[in-house]
Amino acid sequence: MWHYRSRRRKRLIIVSVIILIFVILVILTFSSFQFQKILTTKGFVEMRVEKLSLVEENAAVQLKGECSILDIYITVWQASAIEEGMRGVTQPRPSTHVIIVDILEDFGIQPMMVKITKMEEGTYYAELYLTSWNRLLILDIRPSDAIAVAVRTNTPIYVNENLVTKTC
Repeated sequence: MWHYRSRRRKRLIIVSVIILIFVILVILTFSSFQFQKILTTKGFVEMRVEKLSLVEENAAVQLKGECSILDIYITVWQASAIEEGMRGVTQPRPSTHVIIVDILEDFGIQPMMVKITKMEEGTYYAELYLTSWNRLLILDIRPSDAIAVAVRTNTPIYVNENLVTKTC
């Protein structure tokens, strides 16, 4: 009698584990589909920092894609932060962008992409997409800060195709 209950208990445990694994797989698959829907880049052009330049007392960052270009006017300080990230320069004291990247790394948070989404009244808007443990966080961020983080983490930069100038 005891042997029969033991085998039955083992079967019950095995069936329970199989059901649990199935439920976890369904949840992960659903989350993956949700991420894909949110992380779509349809209507956006992938771009990279082409150059930084001084414009009077300010600066500009030029983003370039295969057949598109976008100039965003920024402060000299913001241009310096982007340039340091591109060259991998480290200062004796960490900048805000270096601290942000360190925090992301220390907490296992992965930058997925930067999207420059719109321009309203002469101001560009951007979003930084972060993931950790199957969770997604989208931060509203200034484009210059998003670019400064992106160049330090090799994160792709996407720009709304309505904002770019076609070059081809």
